[in-house]
Amino acid sequence: MKNEEKLSYIIQKLDLSTKDIAKKLGVTSALISSIKSIHTNKLRDIHLYAFSMAYNIPMEIFKDKNINTKEQIDKILDTKVQKNNKIFENNKELMDKLIGEWYMYSYPSSPQFAEVWETVTKFYPDGTVIDEHNNKGFLHIGKNQSVIFKESNGTKNITTITFDNARVHYNIFIFSRVSKSNSVNKEMFNFGICSKEKIPIDDVKEILGDIKEVQLQMNYAMLERVGKYTTVGGKKQ
Repeated sequence: MKNEEKLSYIIQKLDLSTKDIAKKLGVTSALISSIKSIHTNKLRDIHLYAFSMAYNIPMEIFKDKNINTKEQIDKILDTKVQKNNKIFENNKELMDKLIGEWYMYSYPSSPQFAEVWETVTKFYPDGTVIDEHNNKGFLHIGKNQSVIFKESNGTKNITTITFDNARVHYNIFIFSRVSKSNSVNKEMFNFGICSKEKIPIDDVKEILGDIKEVQLQMNYAMLERVGKYTTVGGKKQ
């Protein structure tokens, strides 16, 4: 199999769309369509590395010429998933504690819209997590900490929410959230609190403290500085 064929097969197997891949890699859909084609001869290692890093795909699939069947690719991908899942566990006690509705509080990305966000979030027995805005995700339980991977219903951006397992038993716990703000699509880090019971907003503000202490937004000047070190095909741009 040529690398173009391997790439196309993996995209199909993972049920990825050309548009979503292009958005995640920061390129055009036309480029993705082009590099997948065996007729254009435009696929380069830089494309494969970018795709592999973005979707956690072992680069050996493309580099090893002895891997040339769909069955071999399936085996590598399945093994990768099994290895990744070993860090998570089936903690029934914690899962039972989380099942049901919780109130998640944090400062919004744009303070002019609200003083504090209150988002009702529901945990289901199968690990599915859905909030009141129909943003859906899944809970992964680790030994000491757990993480929720949630996709925005509108932008399709990924949000990660991490918290300590031990704190859940008190029916209120601190979480850290990494996301992109909806208004300007900027990366943002937030601390927040999750409670089994509804908390008055004034009390939430007192618990959280000053917004500058619990929220950090990406300074895009850093992206410009990173851009100076960006390389394509081994050459600095």
